Amino acid sequence: MLRRLSLFFLLLFPLVLAAQEKPLDILILSSHTESSEWAQHMLRPVWDLQQERPDFSISLVYFQLLSHPSVQALEQARDSVLALHAVQPRLVILLGGSCFNFALDVEKRWKGVPMLLLGEQDYYCDIEYTLHGPGDPNANRYPLSDLKEKGYNLTLVNSPARVRRTVDLICTVQPELEKLFFIAGENYLCKERQWRLEQYVQEKYPNLSYQAIYSTDTSTDQLISLLEKEKGPKTAVFFGSWLVRQDYLKNVSTRHSTLSLLERITPLYTMFATDLEKHPGVAGFYSYSQAEYERTVRQRILDILDSGYQPALMPFAYMEASAPTLNYHTLAYFGLDTSLIPADAEVWYRPRTLWQQYGRQILWFSLIFFIVLGIVVLFTMSHSMRAMKKARNMAERASNIKSAFIQNMSHEIRTPLNSIIGFSQLMCLPEGAVTEQEREEYLSYIMNNSQLLTVMVNDMLGIADMEHGQYTVQKAPTNLNEMARQAIKAIEGRIPPGVVLVRQPGLDEDARYITDGLRVQQIMINFLTNACKHTTSGEIIFGSSLVENPGYITFYVADTGPGVPADKSESIFDRFVKLDSSKQGAGLGLSICRMIAQSLDGKVWLDTQYTNGARFVFAFPKEEA
Repeated sequence: MLRRLSLFFLLLFPLVLAAQEKPLDILILSSHTESSEWAQHMLRPVWDLQQERPDFSISLVYFQLLSHPSVQALEQARDSVLALHAVQPRLVILLGGSCFNFALDVEKRWKGVPMLLLGEQDYYCDIEYTLHGPGDPNANRYPLSDLKEKGYNLTLVNSPARVRRTVDLICTVQPELEKLFFIAGENYLCKERQWRLEQYVQEKYPNLSYQAIYSTDTSTDQLISLLEKEKGPKTAVFFGSWLVRQDYLKNVSTRHSTLSLLERITPLYTMFATDLEKHPGVAGFYSYSQAEYERTVRQRILDILDSGYQPALMPFAYMEASAPTLNYHTLAYFGLDTSLIPADAEVWYRPRTLWQQYGRQILWFSLIFFIVLGIVVLFTMSHSMRAMKKARNMAERASNIKSAFIQNMSHEIRTPLNSIIGFSQLMCLPEGAVTEQEREEYLSYIMNNSQLLTVMVNDMLGIADMEHGQYTVQKAPTNLNEMARQAIKAIEGRIPPGVVLVRQPGLDEDARYITDGLRVQQIMINFLTNACKHTTSGEIIFGSSLVENPGYITFYVADTGPGVPADKSESIFDRFVKLDSSKQGAGLGLSICRMIAQSLDGKVWLDTQYTNGARFVFAFPKEEA
């Protein structure tokens, strides 16, 4: 009754799809059952595509080959499924070598239909052999390439069970192996694996005892009893399947329960990653890369459905073997030498190393140890360390100053130089290319940047002279009002449009004082240049006084710019300090002003009481001529 219901639903689903007017995108004919994990893994790229492409219509039919009592019953079910699809699908996928011979009937039904075959063989056998009888090395095996040569529009993605590589892996990790058991089900693929395995063992390992245990003539209890007697490091089990035709739909799910019973008796190897995922006692497996298989199948489907490529023009794709996978815990459990694990193997459940277990504690202990050691060393060598630290700091400071100087000056000098070169090139254009007004404008740019470059070069030379003790002050009777007028003339080209320069003289016109007039003028020019840089509107006040600081001659420059924060009133006189990095200059001007003022026994400072902008003051002792 159950078998009849299964056949009814098997045929009903394609009947519904056949009523659709739109051709089916993919028709999948699977030789397995819906609960087969192997089939689900093989179809994973199809389900992933369906999630991404809901426009794909897919029909999947599980033929459950072992459930059919005869060849006639299987052929009848196959013909019924094909007949109920009135419209030719765009692609037919045959899943599992057991149904590769369906390609003949699919081609007969829809001549030239694209077919994609997924399985572990590149040949097919007679249906009679597929359904009945033991594995036979002399059975008829027809290469799929022959069908291709006959004009069948098909291609193959071959994902073989790595039977030979698995045997080699077993003999590598168990060099004393004497007996190998193969657990064989009644299904077609297991039959094919069994005779290939037997043939390989006889050829390469003639001294190894090989025995196949068939589910058709051995019960699960008998299997366990047999392995209990043979267990040990000199024995291994290669698990293929435990399916039988009788009550096939019931015992499909017994595969994992059988694995659970065997995995602790003797080292047990399989062909699928899912076995090790579900059974932590499985010793290992050797297979192809599942990821590579999924990428290949996905691309083949898209090439056929989206790009219109014909399978007949696609070469067969053979999945290469990936690295073997071994279970460290299981090998150790059975007393096997884990040092024999191949270097390229992926190892599950490997014990953590000492560093992996106690790495954090080791780090903390090391840290505390070195801290204590450092304290002891510092305490015993404090005097010499202080001297070395002082010398090192001085060297680093000198190096930092040098580096900062080079970095600042290389940038600041390049800016006016580029401007001078650029506008000079424009001035050299052929007559008529530049108007007279533009020439005058370019000339003003050249003059302005030349003056800026001169100031920076003078600043650098002044710093160098001061550091080498070559900076001299030559005091003489000087008309400071004349020095002030010359300072204004030197910077008047730099006064921004819309800014008014106001002079507030506070000295008698003809008065002369003993000082170095050029050095005083240098400070005035620096103050005025800074004011021009930072004032975009309003006024710049340049004044002098004899009463603001009694006993001193005072010069000041006040502007209506953004001003200087009070907490920066001292740091701005340090070298290379610039509050606004977008403004031109090397940040040396105010530092030089302070050094000049000190050489004249005077001082410069920022008037922090002034709130309309910035006000810089220079005062030096009054000494009349």
